[in-house]
Amino acid sequence: MPLGARRLVLIGGLAIAVGLVAGPFLFGLQLIAVAGMVAVSVALSHGTGTSWFTRWPRMTTAAGGAWIAATVSYWLTIKAAADAAAPVSEASSVLFYIGVAAFVVMAIAVLAGTVARFRSRKLQAAKA
Repeated sequence: MPLGARRLVLIGGLAIAVGLVAGPFLFGLQLIAVAGMVAVSVALSHGTGTSWFTRWPRMTTAAGGAWIAATVSYWLTIKAAADAAAPVSEASSVLFYIGVAAFVVMAIAVLAGTVARFRSRKLQAAKA
């Protein structure tokens, strides 16, 4: 695993732990755990070769960014509704489903990147 990916796993793992510990007290801090999960997912989907940031980590990053944006937007709509003592708008459910879809795409990209990395390593080992 390249040094950049190792650092992302370390930073993401720490962010997940901080977000899980502090999340029950402030929902906004749970976003740190979400960002940590995205960082770990990007690191686990790294490619082989000199440039480890290939197609799958890019897709993972894009889907993770969409997940973070949808989570932040969802949180803001719920907070605005709570502050105004009004019912939650329909946009919040749409944002929730966008976040779920982005998470699923991110998980699939991590799995595909991991499988592609292992396959390429096996092919390189078979050629040698």
